[in-house]
Formats: sequence, structure tokens, C-alpha cells
Amino acid sequence: MTFQELFITNLKDFRKARKISQEKLAEICDSSQAYIAEIEVGKKFPSPDMIEKIASALEVESYCLFQNTKKKKTRILTPLQRQEIISNIHEAASKIINHY
Repeated sequence: MTFQELFITNLKDFRKARKISQEKLAEICDSSQAYIAEIEVGKKFPSPDMIEKIASALEVESYCLFQNTKKKKTRILTPLQRQEIISNIHEAASKIINHY
């Protein structure tokens, strides 16, 4: 898989996982839906600045857009997902402690 193909695959995966349309991503990144579509089909490749904007919009670090996650089977959580997990752990621990 080429560097660009890896970027495209990750961009689509993160965008779809977060239920963000091309149009919404473009709006967040101050771009056009047509430009995002061109990136996703490999006609264009974003500048470093645009890569940072895309990563921020998808709530991931920019390097995550270039990682081969198919090999590792790692899951990247958003800050909100991390906070939810931490809250659930604290709540469960409190119930256990209060039970005894």
C-alpha cells in the first residue's frame, strides 16, 4: 500500500467511524466538499497544514492518518471516548467500594 493509499484509507475510516460527511469535514477544515472528495479518490494530496486540520477535525493525531492500523489492530479513541471510559470505571469502582 502506498503512502497516499494509506492516508486515504485512514481518512475514510476515521471520517466514517465518527459519522462525519465529506461536506461536514470540509466545513470544519474551511475547505470544499469537492476538495475532500478529490483527496479521498487520490486526485489530490493535502498540504501539511490541511493534514493537521483534517486530523483535528477527526480528533486524531496527524501521524495516525499514516499508520498502518490493519496490521496492528489498534483502536484509536477520541478524547470524549476516553473520558467516557474513565467515568464508567470510576462509577463502577465507587459502586464496589460502597457495597463493602
